[in-house]
Amino acid sequence: MLGIVTATTDRIRAQLAIDSWRAHANRPVRLLVVENGETSPTGYLGTVRAFRVGVERMLADEPNADPIACLHDDVEIEEEGWDEVVTRAFRRHPEVGLLGFGGAVGLGADELYDAPYDPMQLARIGFRSNLVDAETHGVRSLLAEEVVCLDGFSQIGRQAFWAGADAPRGELRGVPPWRYLDEHGFVHHFYDGALGCLARRLGWRVYYVPVRCRHWGGQTAVGDPGYQRWAAQQIEGGDRGFWEHAHRLGYDLFRDVLPLRR
Repeated sequence: MLGIVTATTDRIRAQLAIDSWRAHANRPVRLLVVENGETSPTGYLGTVRAFRVGVERMLADEPNADPIACLHDDVEIEEEGWDEVVTRAFRRHPEVGLLGFGGAVGLGADELYDAPYDPMQLARIGFRSNLVDAETHGVRSLLAEEVVCLDGFSQIGRQAFWAGADAPRGELRGVPPWRYLDEHGFVHHFYDGALGCLARRLGWRVYYVPVRCRHWGGQTAVGDPGYQRWAAQQIEGGDRGFWEHAHRLGYDLFRDVLPLRR
């Protein structure tokens, strides 16, 4: 059964997106919502830790949840039977560990480690999606295809990928990706690129599927004033500081695979 994990700072606002996931799925889904904000018992966790908590709980409590979709709480899915599109792609492509609704065919500039460091050198290349406003972000593609990384709004992985098990290669086997990112200091930003790098390091393929959806953007964290206040207390520069820190982490941690090319 398909599992869905999301993290939200505002459950009421997120309900519209959550309802769309269920309404357009052909089969029942398992949903786990991590409350991640001023009113939650844990306060703000940051996006990476919130998804780590959610996926670890899903893996423990729902052993039959496979695959597990990590979706932002501001993604509205408009395509009927989207769940079967996802499960069919995994079934047809056993080499794929991670897929989503928006992906890029390149990550990082060719001169990434030859030129002085600049976080903008870690930009995605050739982004494609079937978002309502796809052309605003890159190109519209109606063909499922291999990519190297996904946009953070939809990270859908096999249970084996999220558990860190059964990787085609042995490096980091047994280390769940969200745990790896959390323990290395990712809070928000560039975790999508980092997951693509981990997939490459472990020998998993990454795939794009053209599910029609709308991503409002920013509401999962950045658009929340409470998150901005919390971020300012955590790191110099607040959310911008998280952005700069995450890109430097990605640059330093993934020299073995960057730049990524399809």
